[in-house]
Amino acid sequence: MLAIAVMLFLVEVLIMYALRYLGFEFGTTFTLLNGILLAVICAPPIYWLVLSPIRNQYIRRLRGEGEDEDLSHAAITDPLTRIMNRRGITVGLLDAMAHAERYRTPLTVAMADIDLLKEINASYGRGGGDSVLKDVAGVLADALRMPDKVGRYGGEEFLIVLPHTSLAQGKKIVERIRNSVSKWDFEVGSKKIRLTISIGVAQYKDGEDLEQLMSHASKALQQAKQGGRNKVVASKSR
Repeated sequence: MLAIAVMLFLVEVLIMYALRYLGFEFGTTFTLLNGILLAVICAPPIYWLVLSPIRNQYIRRLRGEGEDEDLSHAAITDPLTRIMNRRGITVGLLDAMAHAERYRTPLTVAMADIDLLKEINASYGRGGGDSVLKDVAGVLADALRMPDKVGRYGGEEFLIVLPHTSLAQGKKIVERIRNSVSKWDFEVGSKKIRLTISIGVAQYKDGEDLEQLMSHASKALQQAKQGGRNKVVASKSR
C-alpha cells in the first residue's frame, strides 16, 4: 500500500507541475499537500479493492501447490520408516527400467529381508520390531549412492534399485550393506541388539517386465534365506 501511496503522490505532483507550466498558479506547498492528500485518500481503496484480492489469490495458490506437493509426497512415503513405500519404489523401478531399456545401461535390483524379525517382535514387542525397521531403513538409505533408491516393499522387505549398475557391481554394493547391518548396534528400548539381513540380487534384462524381474530377485532372496541367512545371493544368468 505504501508503494501505491508514493506512486499517487508522484503522479499528482507531476500533474500539478505540468499545470503550473501551462500557466496555472500553484505554490510548491500546495502542490505537495495536494499530492499527499490524494495519496492518503486513494491509496487504501485501490489496495483493498484491486491489489489485495490478487495478493490473496496468489497466496492461496501457493498454499494449494504446497498442499498438493505434501499429499503427493505422503502417497509414496512409508509412514514408519520415512523412505518410499511399495508404490513409490515400484514407480521408481519402472522409471529405471524404462531408462535402462532406452539407453542400454545396466540396472540391478536387490530384495533385502530382515532375518528373524518375528523373533524380535516376540522378544521385544511390536514396538521393538518397528524400531528395528526404522533403523534398518536408515542404514540402507545412508549406504546407497546418489542415483540409487530404496523403499519398503513389504512387512520386513526392502527393495533397492541400482541404476547404471551391473550384477557384479550390485552384488558388491549390497554385500557392503549387509556387512554394515550385521555390525550395527540397534537400540530396542534400553537394550542394544545385533541382527542380519539376507539379500537377493538380480540384473534387468532387455524385454523383461516388472513381474519377471521381481521374481528373479525374490528367488535369489529365498536362496539366501535357505542358505543360512545373512547372505547375498545373485540370480543366475538367464
